[in-house]
Amino acid sequence: MQTSLFSKRVVTPEGLLAAHVQIEDGLIVAIVPSETSSTADALDLGDDFLIPGLVDIHTDNLEKHYQPRPGARWDSLGAALAHDGQCIMAGITTVFDSLSLHGRKDGLDRKEALAPMIAAMDQAGSEGLLRAEHLLHLRCEITNPELLSLVEPHLDNPRLKLLSVMDHTPGQRQTADLNRFKDRLEKAGTAKEEVASMLATETNWRDPSVGPKNRETIVALAQEFGIALMSHDDATIEHVNESHQDGCVAAEFPVSLDAAKRARELGLLNVMGGPNFVRGASHSGNLSARACAAEDLLDILSSDYVPLSMIRAAFMLAEAPFNWPIERAIDTVAKNPARVCGLTDRGEIKVGQRADMVRVYLSPNGWPIVRLVWREGQAVG
Repeated sequence: MQTSLFSKRVVTPEGLLAAHVQIEDGLIVAIVPSETSSTADALDLGDDFLIPGLVDIHTDNLEKHYQPRPGARWDSLGAALAHDGQCIMAGITTVFDSLSLHGRKDGLDRKEALAPMIAAMDQAGSEGLLRAEHLLHLRCEITNPELLSLVEPHLDNPRLKLLSVMDHTPGQRQTADLNRFKDRLEKAGTAKEEVASMLATETNWRDPSVGPKNRETIVALAQEFGIALMSHDDATIEHVNESHQDGCVAAEFPVSLDAAKRARELGLLNVMGGPNFVRGASHSGNLSARACAAEDLLDILSSDYVPLSMIRAAFMLAEAPFNWPIERAIDTVAKNPARVCGLTDRGEIKVGQRADMVRVYLSPNGWPIVRLVWREGQAVG
């Protein structure tokens, strides 16, 4: 059965187009330019934008639903469903649930939480309860002595499409300024005992001496299993050079402009956080996503910790002072993140692509409002 959507503002790879987008068997089969809705059975979206479904390659959102308050654990399946619903209403049709293999946060033992969160999302998917497609991104803290025992049970999970290597040892990369890091934790209400634990160079879940070997092993596993690999929080040219040598496809949240520039020189895509862009600054005091865009170094935006930030940041890129063409701005949240992870079947409104699309009303105050979402041609939100 073929269905048709009409919009005066379809965001295609060539730019804005007034057109009918025809869908069959979950795919875009035709894009027919037209100034008016000329098909009786077409859904007329009027002046609303029609954009490709967003692809989020880094979000901490599942963890936030699994433990919505410090010490308050939620039902794991319920957390999966709540997370999924929030992503869909932000226009995200493909989401990489990004789970950190790294110590504790707000009292949550991430080692204990890992398997239940993955199992709940697997269950929700197998039972047809999810509206977005959920893939898996394991964030590998290389200083964790138990890292490999946490990664290996999930290497055969078909949802595992992304690995990243990171090192949060205090005093370098993201936390080079220890006083700022400490102040941020304390202002967020983190318990003193947990602050002390996070500031300690060595704990029962952090041993810097195992970092080089763990990184080497994760790099080898990514190559063996054909999983895309990213680096996290590169701060120096040397960090980026190492990431390039390891086969990383992207520099995730580079913390300096020098690192972002070097990544671009070596062909790595720069991933920045949507909240960083919308707020105008990194919450940890590192490289601003807007500064990255101003230097023409921004390739991908992820939701990080606010799902709605992606679509807001993309539309901001199309406004002053950036004034990017709308198709290029949308590429940062759709095509580019899809391609960097090897997903070639989505991310554009183009014949042959999956019919993952979002109807967006741009409010007078600049906020894009998601009105309808389609995944593989089916309305899901």
